[in-house]
Amino acid sequence: MAQHDEPYGGNRRGRFACRAMLLGALVAAGIGLSPAAAHADTWRTATSTAWGQTPSTASAAAQASARTELANQAAQLGEVCTSVTSSAGLQYTVPSGGGYVYGGTATGLCAPAPPGPSYTVPRSATARGEGSTSTAATQNGAAAARAAIVSAGADCTGYQTTGVTNVYTTPTGSWYIYDVTVSALCVR
Repeated sequence: MAQHDEPYGGNRRGRFACRAMLLGALVAAGIGLSPAAAHADTWRTATSTAWGQTPSTASAAAQASARTELANQAAQLGEVCTSVTSSAGLQYTVPSGGGYVYGGTATGLCAPAPPGPSYTVPRSATARGEGSTSTAATQNGAAAARAAIVSAGADCTGYQTTGVTNVYTTPTGSWYIYDVTVSALCVR
């Protein structure tokens, strides 16, 4: 009896080859669609020139100018650059010896800037403040309440005094005690 190959890779080698191609296609598709591929780091380069009275000042100015140009280029693309290196080379010497022109190059690994903090968690704290005036007592209480919010270990913004309650005032009006409530929006 003769051995016949089945259609569509029915023999052992054909099935293996078909599975290997399918696996390769799935891996390639996964890499192309992954979020890391969409936000990959990119090496960027910027150049600039600068003049200086000495070779060292001209070189330093050209490198600083190139770094600034790289930062501006990245900012326009919504990126930040790390691992920035720079160099400079002599391009021109003023014939009278009065200066030097250097060309600078800056290269860095640039990536999308991380998102800023999201202040979505409301927090509040109440603290007691004392002082020789009602204003001082209120300010001391508000400062203590803000400190209590910060001590929770969160980054907060938009502090507001939302409540002030007189606890005690001496009969002579020489000392005030208030409970002060402060609210803010925090990251977590």
